[in-house]
Amino acid sequence: MEVNIIGLIDNTYLRPYGSTREIEALIEDTARYGAYSITINPVFLRYAREYMARKGYTFKVVAVVDFPFGAGTTGARVDAIKRYSQYADELDIVAPIGLVKSGLWGEVEHDINTVVEAAHREGKIIKIIVEDAYTTREEKLELYRIVMQSGADFIKTSTGFEERDYAEKLGNKTGAQIENVRLMAELSRKYNPRIGIKVAGGVRTYQQVLELMRAAEREPDPMRFRVGTSHMMSIIESMKGIH
Repeated sequence: MEVNIIGLIDNTYLRPYGSTREIEALIEDTARYGAYSITINPVFLRYAREYMARKGYTFKVVAVVDFPFGAGTTGARVDAIKRYSQYADELDIVAPIGLVKSGLWGEVEHDINTVVEAAHREGKIIKIIVEDAYTTREEKLELYRIVMQSGADFIKTSTGFEERDYAEKLGNKTGAQIENVRLMAELSRKYNPRIGIKVAGGVRTYQQVLELMRAAEREPDPMRFRVGTSHMMSIIESMKGIH
């Protein structure tokens, strides 16, 4: 049976050189094919909202926060959440990777709990990007636990902007990887069965989405499983001829 995966897609454009033209094209594709949302850089939030209002489009708008490094102070991250919440329905924020790599787990926990609380105060969905390519298995076990116990709405695999050289030094691949998504599913049973899983980074085919959804042990419900991709058209193309 064919699963309607287009309705699970956060249709994404985050390249630093993109202009309003790319944002308009993203919005039109999202409207045409029925993706769940657009995910964009904050500089275009107001523009996107106004354009969508003129066209009568009502799908969700996701803003990335402290992206792609997760290197801002907690205070700056909270301020950004408050500001972007004026226009965004959901916020995808990068975990404080430098603190993770320093083993400063108390600070990691404080930061993530604080940003989740800030987003929920604004009535927004928040996804924590754990940037799997940059962490060891031991770091994943601790970071995933913190994210799950923070009450975040989603845990998200990657930014899509990882440095391959550093990832390879750790024996990691970039993007959404089955084994990491399986680990998320496993730990969520213990720490937070309600948390959604968002796969992002290198997702280009229908088959890949199905495999990742199986690994996530989530049903095709956008509040349980989401796909972040800038390759929605490739996914649609790959569905042709599948029955």
